[in-house]
Amino acid sequence: RLPRRSTPPVPSAMASPPRVLLGHALLLTPLLPLLACAGLVLEDGYTVSTVSDLNPTGTHPYALLPRPRAGDLVLLDSAGSTLYTLPLPVSADAGPRRLAGGAGAFGHGHPRSIAVDGADNVYVADRANGSIRKVAPSGYTTTIAGAYSVGTGHRDEPAQNATFSADFELIYVPKICALLVADRGNRLIRQIKLKPEDCAHENQKGLGTTSASIIAILAALFGSIIGFLARHFYPFHVSVSLLPLLLKKRSIQ
Repeated sequence: RLPRRSTPPVPSAMASPPRVLLGHALLLTPLLPLLACAGLVLEDGYTVSTVSDLNPTGTHPYALLPRPRAGDLVLLDSAGSTLYTLPLPVSADAGPRRLAGGAGAFGHGHPRSIAVDGADNVYVADRANGSIRKVAPSGYTTTIAGAYSVGTGHRDEPAQNATFSADFELIYVPKICALLVADRGNRLIRQIKLKPEDCAHENQKGLGTTSASIIAILAALFGSIIGFLARHFYPFHVSVSLLPLLLKKRSIQ
């Protein structure tokens, strides 16, 4: 019978290196975020603050856009398929007010893209139904594209027969008074020309500037005419008014 061999004990010098490495790793853990940001350029001077807590109202903010005429914000609750308005500045005292949507107004499509034109109309990308809705400032909702289309596609005008992919986004471009559609599913950029009254805010602004310039020019011209008349005719009127006095003085002499 062979004698039983005993396992030699592990020297302490061989067991210590893993513990040392583990200790070093624990020391470096707090520095990992700094190491991850080593290639970033940081800029200080900004503050993040919560201005409105929508949890008590059950509103899920997905997108926010300003309305130029009303001077407030339009909020898209994608989960509830509802549009709300928020006054500016945003505060906890003034909660969201329902503008449109809900109860199947957008077909429960949970829209995720909106755009606002110069007249405060809100355009909603109803991707689930392949259509584009227009919500007036009063909340009145119409369909401007895709009303008669069924399913997805990339058919163009007329707008009510147009088809879109299942993933598209809207953006309003005031310079050309149009909606641009980023049709991701079809890899296309589509355009919908809007009506002149939809871009009235920009047009009125430009008209106001032009009118002010015309008024300023007319005022300057009128002032020049008055000055010319005063310089040339005022001495004549003075001499005529003084003529009786001069004649009376001569008769006395």
